[in-house]
Amino acid sequence: MILIPSIAWLGLDAHSRNCVLAQLDDQGNEINHWRFPTDPRQLLKHVQAIPVTVKHLMLEESNLARWIAQLLNPHVQQLIVCDARRNRLISQDAHKHDRRDAFALARLLRLNEFKPVWQPTDDQRVLFKRAAQAYEKSVLRQTRLKLQLKSLFQHWGFFPTGATVFSPAGRATWLKQLPYDALRFQALLLYELLDQALAAQAQARRLLCQAGRLFPEVQRLRTAPGVGLVGAHLFVAYVQDPHRFAKFSRLTKYCRLAIRDRTSDNKPLGFKQLDRQGNGVLKAISYRAFLQATKRRCGPLWDFYQASLRHTGSITHARLNTQRKILLVLWTLWLNGEDFDPNKFSHSQPIDG
Repeated sequence: MILIPSIAWLGLDAHSRNCVLAQLDDQGNEINHWRFPTDPRQLLKHVQAIPVTVKHLMLEESNLARWIAQLLNPHVQQLIVCDARRNRLISQDAHKHDRRDAFALARLLRLNEFKPVWQPTDDQRVLFKRAAQAYEKSVLRQTRLKLQLKSLFQHWGFFPTGATVFSPAGRATWLKQLPYDALRFQALLLYELLDQALAAQAQARRLLCQAGRLFPEVQRLRTAPGVGLVGAHLFVAYVQDPHRFAKFSRLTKYCRLAIRDRTSDNKPLGFKQLDRQGNGVLKAISYRAFLQATKRRCGPLWDFYQASLRHTGSITHARLNTQRKILLVLWTLWLNGEDFDPNKFSHSQPIDG
């Protein structure tokens, strides 16, 4: 009599054209694997055809992960989307192969050796995040074009400062200084691309603000000092759900403001430094709010920075403490559904990083 296993540990290696599904039994033995086109009917067919009562499935984070997770989640008892950067068993394998990767995912799931990636459930918030990403890309696009224009002038001994070289009124003056017609034609082409990029950025900003109207917390976060219209939209778009972070320290790590301290046998390996993993946009939001406080040299953020500076004796540590405090304020306002209260802020103690 052949015993049919009751538990299956499944790993799915998903690509745009093909997928590989691998199955381990509860003892870790390789049972079978299947290769099929990346199609919703094929995905459902192969997962549903596995004759077990309990199915655990894991796949790596990718552009396909959310769609596949939504499709297969009702048909398995557990579905995990994991962080591909932590899967050394796969990424460091000298012999890359889809079948081996799929079995490795199933093995990591069975051993509980993975880092899950949070997945949003609200489609409107996903669309909001896409709008934020489109806005950030539009900003980078026009920034690169401005750098190219400055580089063109600098190569021929002209060193523009400020924004006059980019303004419609100041362009003619700078173009006249170029010694060759060919250079002027190149600059004119860059100016044309820059105008298009600036128009696209303005449109992306309007779409971002339009998508943010569905989320009342955006206006609430705007009451925090130093956090403007765009900053509040980007924070809500990228964080998505404040409850996804069980502790504030996890939010600071996601915002690239956590300290990474490497040790071996209780001995330090190098200097402490900021963890580079996470979302740099959120770190930039806190930094811009800090800069606003230093320019004004007044208000609750400035007072907090000065208190932290006296406490730590370090400009860098005081700045990082202030950035973390800004993130804590935004996170708390969102969780509690409150507007910013400077009286509560002023009584807070510095956050030592």
